[in-house]
Amino acid sequence: MIDAVRLTFAALRESRRPQAGDLAVRVLPGAPPGVYLGLDLEARPHLLVETADETTGSTGMAAVSVGQRTLVITGGPQRFVDVTCEDAALTEVFDHFVVAVVERLAERPPVPAILEVVESWRRFLVSAAGPPGRDRLAALFGELLVVLDLVKADPLRRIDVWVGPFGARHDLRRGKAAIEVKTTRSHTARVVTIHGEDQLLEPEDGSLHLHLVRIEEVPEGGVSVPALIDAILSTGAPAGDVFDAVAASGVAPADFPSAANVAFDIRERLTVPVDDRTPRIVPSSFASGARPVGVVDLVYRVDLDHVLDRVLDDAAYAELLARIASTEPA
Repeated sequence: MIDAVRLTFAALRESRRPQAGDLAVRVLPGAPPGVYLGLDLEARPHLLVETADETTGSTGMAAVSVGQRTLVITGGPQRFVDVTCEDAALTEVFDHFVVAVVERLAERPPVPAILEVVESWRRFLVSAAGPPGRDRLAALFGELLVVLDLVKADPLRRIDVWVGPFGARHDLRRGKAAIEVKTTRSHTARVVTIHGEDQLLEPEDGSLHLHLVRIEEVPEGGVSVPALIDAILSTGAPAGDVFDAVAASGVAPADFPSAANVAFDIRERLTVPVDDRTPRIVPSSFASGARPVGVVDLVYRVDLDHVLDRVLDDAAYAELLARIASTEPA
């Protein structure tokens, strides 16, 4: 459906521009009857859903408005709910919003379906307090690389494996297997910073791997966070779940345009198993089996050059991905 939305909007942009107050309109292929996409004179995208029901009131957002419109499309006048993307920076997010509405229309009448999706997508359509910083984008970039690998390995295209944004101990986990991702912009060093005595502690009776991503910011030709997100969405991963995790990571989808200006080259990726042979601090490292009373925080650095002989080869990494991808959630 996302391809149909994009192709329909692309066709509208290439068609003759409408007059002021009018819309250029095309039916959305694959959607229920009465669903159209449109563009106005200012090139703002519209979602139009035919209904006799009325809707009034504000969405409470400057980015998206919901109103009513009467159009003559197939002879006589027809009434529509008209959802307008008011912010050009959100046009790509709006494409996925349209898909979410179309999916909801299979269960709900037009007005409730649209208003429910507007409410559930509110956090995706409002910009954060400021543009995301480069450190945040770099960390998210590394995680997204592994998320993309896992989603590609999963026939169901599930995104629930990405638990770090929601406060979990490890970045990615399903069942008893976990992966912690560390990203560095160092040119040569493989030193990573570890937070707490449990970040490198494997799940009980499970396994933990540490995945290092070494990147360099480049002025052109690199890959951006929004580009990786688009790659994940292109696999068929559910857009709402993807945007939810990205927003929880501190990058609102409304800020994708500014994030797209920061691009990285991937210099190195490697994965190592984490166990008693790995340099680390865990609860058993302390005589009492726990962090000493009064020590309120623990941050330390690990040099992965000491475990390069244990780096997984391509086949072993693929097997790890396949094992996690085939596991049912705990």
